[in-house]
Parts: sequence; C-alpha cells; structure tokens
Amino acid sequence: VGEELFKEQATLLKKHGAAVVVMAFDEEGQAATEEEKVRICKRSYDILVNEVKFPPEDIIFDPNVLTIGTGMEEHADYGIDFIKATKRIKEICPYVKISGGISNLSFGFRGVMKIRESIHSVFLQHAILESGMDVGIVNAHEMIAYQELEDDMKQL
Repeated sequence: VGEELFKEQATLLKKHGAAVVVMAFDEEGQAATEEEKVRICKRSYDILVNEVKFPPEDIIFDPNVLTIGTGMEEHADYGIDFIKATKRIKEICPYVKISGGISNLSFGFRGVMKIRESIHSVFLQHAILESGMDVGIVNAHEMIAYQELEDDMKQL
C-alpha cells in the first residue's frame, strides 16, 4: 500500500472511531520471521500512534500465523516465530491487541485432524498464556483442550 496511503486510511478510520487490524506486510512483502514481524508492527505502531495519533488500544496487529510442516526447513519455526514476536510486540507497543488465524499454522496437515487439533491447542496455550495473544481465529468445533492432550503432543 505504501506509507502515505496507510496514513490516509488510518486517518479516515480514526475519524470514524473505528479500530484497525494491521497485517504484518510492508513494501517488501509478508513478514515471516520473528524479526520481520516485530519490525513491521513496531513501524506501523509508530506511524499510527505518533503521526496519525491513533489510539493504541484500537490497534490489532496480525503478525501472520504461517504454515509449518510444509517440508521446507525455513518454515519449521513459523509457529515459534509468531509466539516470540507476539511477546515482543506486546512489550514495545503498549495497549495493542494481537490476533492470528490459527488454522493457517497446520494447513500442511490437512486431513489429519488429531495432529491439526493438537497443534492448535499447543500453539494457543503458548501464544495466549506466555506471549499475550488476544484473539485467535479458530474453528471451535476442531479444538482439543490442552489438558486432554497426550504428553508427547504438548511439546512446542
């Protein structure tokens, strides 16, 4: 979108009293690593809060939950990168909320529901309780409670 259009759209949203969901994308593309997620969200926060004067409590960041288990080594840490980035973003961007589409994480395991459900449960346990994620977009019908998982399924 570019920085100027981002500011224009944010100003319009602020004028109407709306909250904003900001995906972790910039001119270079989608944030994949922990560092990229933090950098893009912090840059967006600084623009919104310091330049547009957007209320920080009305900002929801979505730092991109990306697919693990694709067979590509560079994708192996995507879940952990999201969890670590969430904690850091919450620390350096006061009052923001963090959201993520959880089913994206396990997309590589389509058709293997026990694995997908277990991945979601473990991910949410760590992302929410340890890192402060506020909103997880999930299919509640496809959830297993963390406490019901077998011990070998609880490893991050």
